[in-house]
Amino acid sequence: MITPRQFLECFLQDKTDAWAEARPHLRAIYGRYFGEPLSRHAEDFMPKATAQAEVEDVRQSDGTASAVIREHFAAADIRTRYRLAASGASWRIIGIDRECFICRGKGESVGFRCQKCHGEGWYDCTTNEA
Repeated sequence: MITPRQFLECFLQDKTDAWAEARPHLRAIYGRYFGEPLSRHAEDFMPKATAQAEVEDVRQSDGTASAVIREHFAAADIRTRYRLAASGASWRIIGIDRECFICRGKGESVGFRCQKCHGEGWYDCTTNEA
């Protein structure tokens, strides 16, 4: 069976490749539809260029796993936790959490339980909750 780390490394590479293919198409679309002065800032609306990503931590038990990925962007690092479920000889992503930007993963802000992540340090970015 492929490991959760190998699965996520393949996912991240495929995602990077897809963004690289999308950028030229979006550039052409923005060129057709954006007027001045917006067209001079079209790059701001593009998917970000390839982010350097690293798998920080992987935990696995009985058909489930979670892995924390840190993506390095020019302005900041973004940490994402992928929740996985075994699927045959591979895995499927069943949830995606982001590190809380208010408490920075600590679960509290200004001495109180963080309202954004409810003290968890992470929030589910696939729902409108949190």
